[in-house]
Amino acid sequence: MRVLLVGPHWRAGWTESTRDALLALGCEVQVFYYNQTAGRQAASRTRAYLAQKFAGVALQTPNPLRQLLWMLNGRQLHTQLIAAVRAAQPELVLVLKGETILPATLRAIKHPAGAPLLAAWYSDNPFVFNERDPYWLVPYGLPAYDHSFVFDRGYFPHLTARGARRITFLPCACDPALYHPAPAEVARHSGLASTICFIGTFTPARGVMLAGMGGLENIAIWGPGWQPTLKQLRGKLASNIFRGEGLPPAQVSLAYQAASIVINTHGPQTRLGGLNTRAFEVPACGAFQLMDYVPEMEPLLEPGHDVAVYRTPQEAGAVAREYLADPEARQRIARQGHARVLAEHTYRHRMQTLLAAL
Repeated sequence: MRVLLVGPHWRAGWTESTRDALLALGCEVQVFYYNQTAGRQAASRTRAYLAQKFAGVALQTPNPLRQLLWMLNGRQLHTQLIAAVRAAQPELVLVLKGETILPATLRAIKHPAGAPLLAAWYSDNPFVFNERDPYWLVPYGLPAYDHSFVFDRGYFPHLTARGARRITFLPCACDPALYHPAPAEVARHSGLASTICFIGTFTPARGVMLAGMGGLENIAIWGPGWQPTLKQLRGKLASNIFRGEGLPPAQVSLAYQAASIVINTHGPQTRLGGLNTRAFEVPACGAFQLMDYVPEMEPLLEPGHDVAVYRTPQEAGAVAREYLADPEARQRIARQGHARVLAEHTYRHRMQTLLAAL
């Protein structure tokens, strides 16, 4: 099958991992990065400058400015994406997220006779940005798609109400080419070793979780927005807990393996079975994961077998202490989780499901 993959270009590698899985399944794949227009690149450079200038602070672009930028970007994107479709002559146009694509662009892709199948895969709340800024476009483009795939079953009613025609549950995944066990000595001497490791953006619930870790040694956190909370917790946690704004995937993998416990917490976008990518990437590395319980997660990862879970942010510290005292349990769960994700939860598995559903 000829596929035009329309996705974002970012450090996490979602588009590239999806591309590689489709290629492995025998598809011909061309990639179009929808966030690489001149307008988006200028906005990204500005945001990167501000993030560096105000390190540790979570920044939000004012809504009026965001609306203007996205209107201009959408017009640029329309011309470039339609040209890419005409050049590639695909049988399938697969959009990953696609939050900046104009509904008119989607309709134009479907307009000519012999138009390709048009599908979308959402690994986040499709409506999250419309809740704070009505210019974001996903809900208005849903009727144009032949098939919508979403990582969480909780969005099915909302997608249907907005005109989505066919909807299939398609969870997040891991890429074993990026997240895989390294020799123990490499992880140990990576300079990333910790007792408790967390990589992610600050949220209030994550702050509560961290507060419960007081007294534990060698906690390591990477991610934006943590500095104000860490100042409040000064004296309860070591001063060197914050290690940086982020890590590239190769180092993330090593940080997971070099930790006794990797903490994973989900945001409000997770409702029913919507495990995030970290839920699969941590076991793919062979690391031990302690995550918040997600309703209906059992068909994907079994608590106590593939992962350890806590029920509330306040409980996380106590559960972490229990597992720190039981290295055999950590090793067993890490081993079982690793086998599970490689058998069921790679991008190749997801693309097999997607192609079979079309």
